Amino acid sequence: MRSSATSEKGRMGKKVGYGRRKGKGKGVPPRVCPLTLLPREIWERIAARVASASIQDLFNMQATCKVFLDAARSSAVYKVASMAELPVVFGYALEDCPEDGFLYRSARAGNPAAIFRVGIREFCWMGRHVAGVGTLLEAADAGDVQARYMCAMLLLTPGVGDEADAGRAVEMYANVLAAGKIELCRDFFGQLFANPLIGVHPSYPGKPVVCRSSVCPTHGTMGAANDSSSVSCVHCLAEFEVLHFFSLFTFR
Repeated sequence: MRSSATSEKGRMGKKVGYGRRKGKGKGVPPRVCPLTLLPREIWERIAARVASASIQDLFNMQATCKVFLDAARSSAVYKVASMAELPVVFGYALEDCPEDGFLYRSARAGNPAAIFRVGIREFCWMGRHVAGVGTLLEAADAGDVQARYMCAMLLLTPGVGDEADAGRAVEMYANVLAAGKIELCRDFFGQLFANPLIGVHPSYPGKPVVCRSSVCPTHGTMGAANDSSSVSCVHCLAEFEVLHFFSLFTFR
């Protein structure tokens, strides 16, 4: 009886895991990855900090850590990811590449710089017409400086839009001006429009512009576009900037 009971107890112990020993009689503890001990929201914050500095570093971490891979797919990470390493203009050869997919996921998450890049692509695909600025306006509303500058210039183009559009354009221009980003935008678009994928050639209309503001102290036609040093009216400054913009880019 005792032998039978002992055997039965031993079989029951094996079923529940007793008897598996290693080393000096100690049970083997389950393997737990230390990385999984951190909450997911902590990993998302880490991923967001990495992505905001360099998406290449983000890709590297995704490739080496499964826990990080899951957190890095969060929309919160896509929303703040830096687009500095992605070209503003994509060639057809780059479509459907991992970077392209990352760009569109970031745009859907509300990333202003990603929306701007998608907007530039649509603008080029639509023959570089003002009708293609819908996504660019979305990027401008999301806070992208380059998008605000470009939309302001396009909406102030003679014969485009109404008074409401012109008012919105001047407001966007004033925002860029107040941020001290005018020169940065000039340099940015100067390099962008020199890209052969866009296929534009600079021209300089050099025509005087009439300020649309009813409270403008100039009350009429402004002078040469290269002499705005004494201009205080933001509407005039915006119109002057349009001439500079068109010295880099023309519609076709």
